[in-house]
Amino acid sequence: MNKTSSWRSRLRVAVLVIVLAAAVAAIVRNWAELEAALRELSPWAVAGAFPLSLLAMVAALFTWRSLMADFGAKLRVGDAARIFYLSQLGKYIPGSIWSMLSQAELARDLHVPRRTTLTVGVLTIVIAEAVGLSVALVTLPFAAPAAAEEYWWVALLAPLFLIGLHPKLLTWGVNLALRLLRRAPLDHPPSWRGLLRTAGLQMLVWLMFGLSAWVLVLGLGGSPGEALPAAIGGYALAHCVGLLAVGLPAGAGVRDLALAAALSSVLSAPEAFVVALVARMIITAVDLLLATLQLRRRRRAEPSILELSGAIPDNSA
Repeated sequence: MNKTSSWRSRLRVAVLVIVLAAAVAAIVRNWAELEAALRELSPWAVAGAFPLSLLAMVAALFTWRSLMADFGAKLRVGDAARIFYLSQLGKYIPGSIWSMLSQAELARDLHVPRRTTLTVGVLTIVIAEAVGLSVALVTLPFAAPAAAEEYWWVALLAPLFLIGLHPKLLTWGVNLALRLLRRAPLDHPPSWRGLLRTAGLQMLVWLMFGLSAWVLVLGLGGSPGEALPAAIGGYALAHCVGLLAVGLPAGAGVRDLALAAALSSVLSAPEAFVVALVARMIITAVDLLLATLQLRRRRRAEPSILELSGAIPDNSA
């Protein structure tokens, strides 16, 4: 190993340690509130919400993998899981770009062009926003009218994200951006079939996350029928708002407020915030669990699995 490779390897390990520390800090920072919230919730509610959030992240993996395949990068499930779950830790560093850069760096080991992975990273967010805001637009006016009124701009953004997913318009926009960056155009433009499949999987992601929040609401005595659409629409809205809050790690703060606003139609305001806080801690724990499992899993080939950071300068396409 030459000096440059050794330096890059040590730097990547250092970045991984920083990212892991940031994720753990997200739990420690809110531990007092979390402890109080857990005392209010039925233990079965937390136990029931966790596997649903875990299933949501499994669906998120297949959403990302499906989009990668539509752009010509067909990955085995194990390889996709390693890239996706390790890169998710990047969202605990301020700035939404870190997860995408991490995906590009890890996927490069499998000879996937960086332009493909970065394009998929951006489009994953666009599809999540398009589907999530649409879910919120359909459910919240009936289930949580106060939240729908507060987040009225959803009705304006959702159609824009949906229009942007037209394959021809999408291909033109991506290739224009690549041309401005002096990069080669896409080898495999997206297809209607691939985008619709990815959107369907993303709908499953929002459903599982919404059900996870719904179980927590039930643990505080919420009405099952009234709480279900508020939880599904509220979680989709909250996560989308968090994705738009680029400067905040994992949408901290704004996401919790949005979910609490939606759930205030079926719970008291303090109880709604408890659900929002516990839901955030559950997904943080799920992210750490899935990343840890990938770190423990042996890779079949070098380079090291610790090559997480997409922040390392690279001139490759």
